[in-house]
Amino acid sequence: MKRLWEKIVALAGSNFGLKVLALIIAVGLWIAGHRDIERAIEVPVQFHNIPADLMLLDNRIDYVVLRFNGPRTLVSTLDPDDLKLSLDLTGAKPGAVSYPLGPGSFNIPRGVTVARITPPVVHLRLEPVVRRTLPVVVKLTGKPGAGYQIGQVTSEPANVSVAGPADEVRRLTVVETVPVDVGDGRAVIKRKVRLSADGKPLSFAPEQVEIAVAIEEEESSRDFAVAVRAKDFNGAYTVMPSAVSLRLSGAKSLLDKLELKGDEVFLSLKGLPAGDYNLPLMMELPSGVRVIDQKPQRFRVRITKPGN
Repeated sequence: MKRLWEKIVALAGSNFGLKVLALIIAVGLWIAGHRDIERAIEVPVQFHNIPADLMLLDNRIDYVVLRFNGPRTLVSTLDPDDLKLSLDLTGAKPGAVSYPLGPGSFNIPRGVTVARITPPVVHLRLEPVVRRTLPVVVKLTGKPGAGYQIGQVTSEPANVSVAGPADEVRRLTVVETVPVDVGDGRAVIKRKVRLSADGKPLSFAPEQVEIAVAIEEEESSRDFAVAVRAKDFNGAYTVMPSAVSLRLSGAKSLLDKLELKGDEVFLSLKGLPAGDYNLPLMMELPSGVRVIDQKPQRFRVRITKPGN
């Protein structure tokens, strides 16, 4: 036995032995490479030439699963993108339509067989498309920072075109954006945002809008008692009552610093001759400040000496 083993080792070390060993390895590799295997591949589905007045609903699928049998060298190199399924919907009508699938539906290389296709039939439903133009509503989430509030909210464009199934589109009154977070905002928020289909088979034109959300200081009110005088008048006059009570509204930071003087609240007597008058009060208030209450509304004025 020992002598037999020594002969085998000597033969393997010879030139002839090496050639025989190489041949055995090559045959083994060839057999391994041509052994049949099974493989499942997800193949993408593409839909072409969908009529402009129709849309796909419900059972629209993105891929089918193909299970292949064949030599390892062929099956292992299959690329899903090379096998993709293209369904031509030219001339399709509203309603249900089915497309049975078979090996001929795919670009399968010679030597490979299809053991199974899942699903074996593609079922589709097509519905007429309805289009409407609807106003955009900007959906907001969160709250501005302390002391601030949401002011004017705008969308550009203010209206968009909506397309989708008749029942869905006719139920709509507005189109909402995806939520815009205004949390801790203290200035104008400007950005482009998408429109929300809310899970419904809808499309929009355009798909995005430019929104602007003004974040303003919260308004407060403050009461003022101001002496009533004429402005830029050097004549003689009397006024009854001699003061006005005002309640003003505006940003708190403005009202806290506001001091009303004769230049902001006054009577205009320029050019008036001597006599008795019932006049309104004139005001020149800072931008953003407005009067919400005034008592009295008018004043009795007697001019005894006209101004120069």
